[in-house]
Amino acid sequence: MKPAHALNVRWVPGTSNRLILSCQQLEKEVPLQKFEAVCGKQATFDLYLVGRVTLDLPRSQMDQLGV
Repeated sequence: MKPAHALNVRWVPGTSNRLILSCQQLEKEVPLQKFEAVCGKQATFDLYLVGRVTLDLPRSQMDQLGV
């Protein structure tokens, strides 16, 4: 089993289609469509309800997101 990495996700203020992804010291902005393509729509459910979410992702998904 591959180790998971914690990824914090929140909205870019004032947008509904851009996300800020942060992992350790790195922060990156990505489009919502790319995030959904890599992590699936279910990964956005808490994001819509709370405004932020922390996910444990495998390294392969982190690489696809560029973090």
